[in-house]
Amino acid sequence: ERASNYANEALKGNASPEFQQQSELKTLVSIIDGCKFSAHAYSVLEDDNSEAGTTTKSQKTTKPLYERLSQYKEDQSLHTKTPNVFKLTPDMEPIPCKPLFFDLAMNYVELPSLEGKLEQEGKKGASITGF
Repeated sequence: ERASNYANEALKGNASPEFQQQSELKTLVSIIDGCKFSAHAYSVLEDDNSEAGTTTKSQKTTKPLYERLSQYKEDQSLHTKTPNVFKLTPDMEPIPCKPLFFDLAMNYVELPSLEGKLEQEGKKGASITGF
């Protein structure tokens, strides 16, 4: 469609007799129109085949648009509020857990001595806190 618009603009903008590629531009416009009509006809035939019950696996696919850019098909779901254009969330895949620091270094950590606290527990104080 864009190529057709550019060619038509070039034909209208350069209507002077010294412009010698006018016949080539007219040929180009007719070729572009023919390609547009054949693409539309193929899509209509493809829709007719799917209605007749001769669907193929490629017609039943639910692949997003970015995965089937090389195939022309008039997909009516692209005109809805939730088109299937691109899959936003990636597939879930398992990954290994990241170990904590103390899991790796527990053998090298020097813990404080608790003997002083154990001796205090042996002495009975006036209250819960020992005061």
